[in-house]
Amino acid sequence: MLKDKGFTLVELMITLTLLSIVIAISASSYQTLLANQALSSAANKVYYTLQLAKTEAIKRNVKVYVQFCQQGEQWSVGMSETSSCDCFIPNSCQLDQVDNVQLLVDGKKVMLSQANMKFNDDQASYGALRFAVKTGSVTLTNQYQSALSVIQSAMRLRVCSPDEAALGYKKC
Repeated sequence: MLKDKGFTLVELMITLTLLSIVIAISASSYQTLLANQALSSAANKVYYTLQLAKTEAIKRNVKVYVQFCQQGEQWSVGMSETSSCDCFIPNSCQLDQVDNVQLLVDGKKVMLSQANMKFNDDQASYGALRFAVKTGSVTLTNQYQSALSVIQSAMRLRVCSPDEAALGYKKC
């Protein structure tokens, strides 16, 4: 006797239905994962920019400024030896005649509001002495309301989560 091999139409419909449910659930989880990665990346960019400014101030024996500049929803960060750095003017933020500006947030995946910028005049500064630091913090959020803060105190620089331990960071 010959047996028919293959799938029936009902089996195929059930399989496709289950597959579409799994894809729908995983797509939203994937979007959340991408948004959290973008948030973590932006917080690390702020952290390493501030850390670099601190190192450059000690190395050069001069004051180094980090300016946070806003244009609409976009924020950029620039570093220079002058306090009049504007990230959106070419060659305004330079160290050793090299433009030192990076896009920080685009306002779509990661957001920064003026209320969450706690540096006076949107500027951090580091002097040549170890504790000559202008303190403040920046809190970044994403569209899923996850948040990370970069906090510069007089003694240390750190990244933490303001609400609860999240994304690999401790609660502030």
